[in-house]
Amino acid sequence: MPSGARFPPSARLRKPAEFKLVFNEGQRVKRQLMAAVFRPNQGNEARLGLAIAKKSVPHACERNRIKRLIREDFRTNRSRLPAVDLVFYAQPGLAKLGNPALRALLAEVWTKVIDRCAPRSP
Repeated sequence: MPSGARFPPSARLRKPAEFKLVFNEGQRVKRQLMAAVFRPNQGNEARLGLAIAKKSVPHACERNRIKRLIREDFRTNRSRLPAVDLVFYAQPGLAKLGNPALRALLAEVWTKVIDRCAPRSP
């Protein structure tokens, strides 16, 4: 596996304070049944956090499927992303989406994050 396609511990948000900072200071990208909050970080790589609540996705197997797909998609797109802390959260009904539809939503989120973080030319 290429080193750019790994998901090392340094690419994860772990502490509640890190999540809180992203939610308080971040920009939101909302799609159909999923949303993400992101903010630039001081490091040189993107980091991922997941906040998929039981209230939004009641069954554990569905929550795990969604988290697994998000992590996999993040791992493959991490080299394209700017240095941001990114937290995904679910809206009710996300579990009804199949894997292809979920991947399409994720592709939209990656594009939005990249566009919003790109330097503006005068």
